[in-house]
Amino acid sequence: MRIPSTLPITLGELARIQPLSGAETHLADPARKVEQVVLAENFDRLRRCTPHVLVVLHNEAATGGWSLAAALHLAWERNLSAVVVSRDVAENSSVALAERLHMSLIIIDEDTVDVALRLAGQVSAPAAARALRQARVAELLAEQTGIRGVLGVLNRELNQVPVALVIGGAVIAGQAAALTERPSVRQIEVEVHAPGERSAARLVAAVPVPGPAALDQVESLLRLARPSLQAAWAHSRLDAATRASHEQAAFGLLRRLALETPPESSELPEVEVPSWAGELGWQVGEANRAVWLAPVRPSGEPAPEITFLIRASWQRGHTTWPLVAEGDGWISWHSGTDPSDVAALRRGLVAFRDSAVAHRLVIGVGRAHPGVGGLMRSVAEARLAAHVAREGGPGAVQWFDQVGANAALAWLPTTEIAQVADLCLEELMAARDRAALVQTVLAVLDAGGSLSQASQQLGVHRNTVLARLARARQFGLTYDEPGQRLALHVLCYALTSLWGAGSGASSSSGSGSGSGSSAE
Repeated sequence: MRIPSTLPITLGELARIQPLSGAETHLADPARKVEQVVLAENFDRLRRCTPHVLVVLHNEAATGGWSLAAALHLAWERNLSAVVVSRDVAENSSVALAERLHMSLIIIDEDTVDVALRLAGQVSAPAAARALRQARVAELLAEQTGIRGVLGVLNRELNQVPVALVIGGAVIAGQAAALTERPSVRQIEVEVHAPGERSAARLVAAVPVPGPAALDQVESLLRLARPSLQAAWAHSRLDAATRASHEQAAFGLLRRLALETPPESSELPEVEVPSWAGELGWQVGEANRAVWLAPVRPSGEPAPEITFLIRASWQRGHTTWPLVAEGDGWISWHSGTDPSDVAALRRGLVAFRDSAVAHRLVIGVGRAHPGVGGLMRSVAEARLAAHVAREGGPGAVQWFDQVGANAALAWLPTTEIAQVADLCLEELMAARDRAALVQTVLAVLDAGGSLSQASQQLGVHRNTVLARLARARQFGLTYDEPGQRLALHVLCYALTSLWGAGSGASSSSGSGSGSGSSAE
C-alpha cells in the first residue's frame, strides 16, 4: 500500500488544480514549495511574511500600479513563493517586473478572499490536494482515445518532466528526452502490460532531482495512465490489424488481376484499377515505385507484434503509404505522377533507417512503373534488390537501378551449396585455415586469375597468395582447371558469404549452420 506524500505542495502542483488551474500563471520556479497562504490586506502584513509563503493581495495592497510593483519587490525581498493578484489590478508592466525579479505572479479572475481560503486548505492538506489533481488527470486521460493523446496529457501535466512510451529501445510516443541520461536526473519506469499480463511497453519519465515534482508523485501519475494506455493500445492494435488484413487482401486481388490479364505485347499488361483501391488511399493508376523491407537473416513469417511495430515506424509521417506482409518481409510503395521524383521516398527511407537497424532489416527499392502491372513489376524488382542489400547489413538500402547482373548471386541457396562442400571437400572443411584458403581462391577467381590483384584485394603479399593456393590445391580447390572453375567460384562465394555473415569459419557450415540467405 502506498503512503500519500506529506511533502509541502509545490507551485507547479497548485497551478494544475482549481482554483489556479484556470488562472494566468507566470511561474518563475514551478518546483518552489508553498508552506503557507497569507491574505495580505496591507504592506505591513506583507513585511511580516516568512519565506515559502504564497501571498494573496487584497484591499489596499492590491490597488494596482505602484502598489503592485511595491508588493512584488517586498515579495522578492522576503523570498516568498508567489504573489496572487486580481486581474483588475494587473498590467503588462507587472508581469514584466515579476519576470525581472524572478518572482512567480498568478493573475486570477475570481474573488481573492475565496481563492485564498481554498488555497490555504490545499496547502495545509497536500495529500488531499494531490488526490484532487490525480482525479483531474484521470478525467483528462479517460477522454483520450489514442496513445499520443495519453502521452500528451502526461507531458502537459508534468511540464518539465519528459515522458515517453518505449518498446525495446524505440520511442513510440512522447518525448525522446525521457531516455537521455543526464546528471541530477532520475528515470522512473512503469511497465505497461498487454492482455495476458505480458509486458508490452514501458512508460519512462526523466525527473530532475530536485525538480518540479517528487519521484513518487510522477510514478503515481504514470501508473494512473496505464489503463488509458492499455485501452488506446488495444484500440490501435485492433485498427492496425483490421487495416493490415484489408491491405493484404486488396494487394492479393491486385496481384491476381495482373496475372489474369495477359499482355498484348511485351509491354506491361493494362489492368483497370478497381474502384476500391481509392478507398484505401492507393493511387496505383500512377507511377508506382515499390519498396521491400526484409530481415537480414530470414527466419520465416514475422510475428504480428513485429509487423505492428514496423508498420508504426514506416508510416510515421507517411500515413497513406501501405505496408503489406509478404513471406518473411513487407511490401510498400510510393505513387506519383512523376516517375523520376524520389524526394519523398528518400526522406521516408532516411527517417526509417534507425528502425531498420534496430529490427535488422534491409531495404530494396524497385523502379517506377505505371499501373497495376507496373506495381507488380516494381515489387519483383524491389524484392531482388532487397536480397542484394543483405550484403550491406542492417539498414542497407539497394535500388534496383544499381543492381546489375550481380543480383543473380543474391538468390544463390548458399546453405545448400555449403552442404555440398561438407560432402565433396571434407578435408578442406576440416582444415583450421579453411576460411583463408577459400577467401584466397575466391579473390583469385574474381580477379580473373591475376595474383597481383588478388594480393591487393586481400592485403597480403603475393607469395602468401601462392602458398595458400598450393595448400588449397591439396584439398581439391583446383581453381585453374577450366571444367571446375565455375563450380568452384560459386562454391567459394557461398562459403565466404556464410562465414562472413557470422556463422563462423570455426564450425561446420553445412546443415548445422542454417544461416544462409537461400532463395525462397
